[in-house]
Amino acid sequence: MPLTDVKVTINVASPAPKIGLGRPVIFVQKTGAADYKEYSTLSALQADYAVGTAVEAKAGAIFKQDNRPDKVAVATYATDIKTSMALFYGREWHFALVANDLAADQLAAATFMNDKDFKFLAVQVNTDANRKALKTKKRTIIFDHTIAGEHLDAAAVGDLGSQTVGSVTWKFKSLKGITGRYLNETEINTIDGDFAIAYVVKGGRGQLSEGWFADGSYIDDLHGQDWIKADMENEISYTLGNTPKTPFDARGIGAIEAAMTTTLQRGFNNGIVAVLEGGLPDYSVTTLPRDQVDIQDRALRVYRGGSFEYGRSGGIHEARVTGVVNI
Repeated sequence: MPLTDVKVTINVASPAPKIGLGRPVIFVQKTGAADYKEYSTLSALQADYAVGTAVEAKAGAIFKQDNRPDKVAVATYATDIKTSMALFYGREWHFALVANDLAADQLAAATFMNDKDFKFLAVQVNTDANRKALKTKKRTIIFDHTIAGEHLDAAAVGDLGSQTVGSVTWKFKSLKGITGRYLNETEINTIDGDFAIAYVVKGGRGQLSEGWFADGSYIDDLHGQDWIKADMENEISYTLGNTPKTPFDARGIGAIEAAMTTTLQRGFNNGIVAVLEGGLPDYSVTTLPRDQVDIQDRALRVYRGGSFEYGRSGGIHEARVTGVVNI
């Protein structure tokens, strides 16, 4: 097994929503009390946000994609986007978008998300200054796109966020309604240097130039980690809640271990967990027996003895090969 590089705190008391791990929410500034509403179709959303508004444009880019999510949510805020993000953080969304693309709101949202260990923010910028202001922010995806009227952030989230977590890396992917840019090596290197993503023409087609967050970590890695957290919390919660009693002994601990293993096996099947040379999944689960658990925890009926680790499947984003030509 590799050294542990994934540390996830499992919170069974308030499990993360298992559904909605690809669902976007569009935050928009609007007078009045903060509100949150979900829409299953673009036409339903257009009843509240007219064609041509910032929200409708972002939603339109999402619903246009082949792998669009089941719903798009819209959350409003009067002045402070962070207040609204905190208020609706527990709702069933995973990717936040900023409707107005204003640099100040984007930075505020990225600052909020930087302190979280679950969910993501995707923003679109069109200047070097705005891009650099967001560099290094954790869990924020920066899309550099300068073509007016197009929403690369919404299109990418709409097409890639809802696909089976672990099955897709974001680099190389083509999107509907987005125009590829012809960038030279210097321009690409500048965007890469800020860990941003452009939509470029390569091999005769438009595609995403990378698949990372503003801090250099990869989207599919952290999305997979979030999936493991949500699925394991729900699996353990289901185990505890659907039996007359889970005893604090080998039987109950074994049930928790089985729940943890179920999640990791699902993660392996989905492509989150790596495969070892022999074809086995690269994960392990450890549970402490009852006599090794702190007596105070036993008195409080809190089991803290479960732990796990897994190797990320990762992805290949570049290939460099050498060859010999024989005469």
